[in-house]
Amino acid sequence: MYDTILVPTDGRPNTERAISEAIDLADVHGATLHALYVINSAEIAPGVDFDDLEPIGETAVAYVAEQAAEAGVGVETSVQHGLRHQAILDYAEAHGVDLIVVGRTRGLDRFFRKSVSKQVAEEASVPVLVVE
Repeated sequence: MYDTILVPTDGRPNTERAISEAIDLADVHGATLHALYVINSAEIAPGVDFDDLEPIGETAVAYVAEQAAEAGVGVETSVQHGLRHQAILDYAEAHGVDLIVVGRTRGLDRFFRKSVSKQVAEEASVPVLVVE
């Protein structure tokens, strides 16, 4: 049913369950897993170099790749720049993604940040699984 599954990650604990669910689904369906980290250009303070944030993204997607490898799931990783929800949607379209598995922010962060998972779920042209 799914050939290509996308799991965006921000390297925080709220994505852990989404990563696990995405890997399980990829394993069951024999799908390729795509791990994406988006450097959010909207939150970059003046004077901060995007290149300083690349290692954080690389670490986050490498973690997903390690977890997927342990489960025998093929994975492709990418670090992109842009507005988080739009970059996720653009990546999904460009790579023929069949399912997006995204974690939802918990706790007080939900009230102070725009919900990327909600924006993705509302605007995606493919199914979105929001994991709490």
